[in-house]
Amino acid sequence: MKKILVFLMFMLGFLSANSLNEIKSSKILRVGVFEAQPPFSQIKENGEFKGFEVDLAKEIAKKIFGGNSGTIEFKPVLASDRLKVLQNNEIDFLIATFTITDERSKVIDFSNPYFAVNIGVVTRKDDGIKTFADLKGKTIIAEHGTTGEVYFRNQGFNILGCDGAANCYKMLKNTPDAVGYASDNTIVLTYAVIDKSLEVNINSLGASDFLGIGVQKGNKELLNIINDELIQLSKEGYFKKLFDSQINTFYHGLADKKYFLLDDIYKFFL
Repeated sequence: MKKILVFLMFMLGFLSANSLNEIKSSKILRVGVFEAQPPFSQIKENGEFKGFEVDLAKEIAKKIFGGNSGTIEFKPVLASDRLKVLQNNEIDFLIATFTITDERSKVIDFSNPYFAVNIGVVTRKDDGIKTFADLKGKTIIAEHGTTGEVYFRNQGFNILGCDGAANCYKMLKNTPDAVGYASDNTIVLTYAVIDKSLEVNINSLGASDFLGIGVQKGNKELLNIINDELIQLSKEGYFKKLFDSQINTFYHGLADKKYFLLDDIYKFFL
């Protein structure tokens, strides 16, 4: 009986998804993003969202609405709530450094990837953490529901959970017993850039994962138009331009171009 109820709840969530035609008719596109994860997305003092993922969502919105006017509503989400907000139809698509995994793909659909990441760890310089071996037997901070949390838990580490990258950063600054914050390497590099008391010496753990845009399971027309736009943007050199103007500038040359320019993938579509 429990399995039947879970299935029915899933199906109800699926049926409530806004179709592409409904989005066009309402002239409103709801997009889930993080509110404090530069350079991907962050909310500024004036209430506007800025960042690479925000700009990419705006490009997709142009494709959806065509020459007609439309409004894009950015909705802040927590990492642990990303699946839930999609399944509950609180947003139409999610672009929030969301790693494509087999487990997540069972309940939502992902677009083609737009970024590649490995897991990295940001640590305090004073602690002298230089290698993975230096982390052994120590506590690691990781966001709930992230691949960083899964990786270190599977390695047998004690995990101190947190919600939101900004909160994880504050915990690292204020929790002497935890030696590092683990997440996507692009995220942890951010804190080494903005806080000179931190460093990232461990930034290529595990196999490379890919970030994708999430939509509710079965929302194929919306997924197709997102994928079409990603291919078109790659063809136009959009990602190369953005790497030079935003990503490389923000990371002061620390971000490897291979993670951002997925030419080996998109050449099959061009």
